[in-house]
Amino acid sequence: MSEFHYRDEKNEQYQDKIEELLSDMPSIVKTYERSIEGNTAPYTQLTYLRRINVFLQFLAENNPYFRDLGIMKISWDDLGNLEAEDIEEFTHWIRNGHVGSRSKDKESSVNNYLSALNSLWDYGVTHGRITHNVIKDVKRAKKAKHEVVRLDEDDKAGMINTIRNGTGLTKKQQSYRNDANTARDYALCLLMMRTGLRVSEAVSLNLGDVDFDHCFVHVMRKESKPDNVYFSDEVKTALEDYLELRKLLVDTHEDKKTAPLFVVSIGKYKGQRLSVSSVERLVKKYAMTGAPKIGDRITPHKLRSTFATDMILKTGDLSLVQAEMNHESPATTALYIDRRAQKLEEHRNDLDDNS
Repeated sequence: MSEFHYRDEKNEQYQDKIEELLSDMPSIVKTYERSIEGNTAPYTQLTYLRRINVFLQFLAENNPYFRDLGIMKISWDDLGNLEAEDIEEFTHWIRNGHVGSRSKDKESSVNNYLSALNSLWDYGVTHGRITHNVIKDVKRAKKAKHEVVRLDEDDKAGMINTIRNGTGLTKKQQSYRNDANTARDYALCLLMMRTGLRVSEAVSLNLGDVDFDHCFVHVMRKESKPDNVYFSDEVKTALEDYLELRKLLVDTHEDKKTAPLFVVSIGKYKGQRLSVSSVERLVKKYAMTGAPKIGDRITPHKLRSTFATDMILKTGDLSLVQAEMNHESPATTALYIDRRAQKLEEHRNDLDDNS
């Protein structure tokens, strides 16, 4: 595995954005950020800081005291003087669409902002800066029942057929197809569908991360934890076929260990690492054509939930799926599992006299 992994490069980019954001935030937030940087992934740090920054901007624009004070001078005493009503004004502001949330996502967005603020206030209480965490006094929206969106057997077959044969694609889409990117897209989608890899983990893979002898890929999980993810013989064959054609796309003198596994096949970026957004677009393209009933809802993450549901149906082992999905809590894994409807359909005639 390369010493300077793709995830390391992304983390450096996040760190640069964190530093840029902190330059316009008060010292209390900078102190808080230092407390979480050792045990929180850079992307999570950046997300929390962005949400805290939105809250501070809200105070500066809507609260007379903070408007006169200015963001850079906000202290722990100032935050400690806020009441639940002040926070509820902020959540009302979010619900009114001021942070760009879609209607169905507003309650989730409110909870996400409260989580970031709760982290900041928890730090303040723990370190004696403030006496009470007012965020805990604010009622959070109930989480909507999680609907598992996944590909069924027909959807998977249709999507794979579209990837391999171009079935249903437009003439323009067909014109961009070649043997190399067809093999790449098939290997990539099959890998995610059969292993539950996150799209960020898949695109971060280097050539040296694939072990064909033992049939696994070495990935960096969340929090930069290394892990071996095993793949099937079918995936192995797809990867081997792709690697034969990948030679047409890259510099023959590339480092065979650190070079990206999945690369761009055409255009000025040919041979460079495929991006997350590129994978999102190609998955959407194949899903819209190969699985039209549900295609508009399919993303790379839904390939992951497809894997989780398939595994639990096949094995019935929640702990195994939890390990495969790299979830810290079985409760997280359970969110992906929705066997009830399928089981009811399978057994709907069990009590009939002629069954």
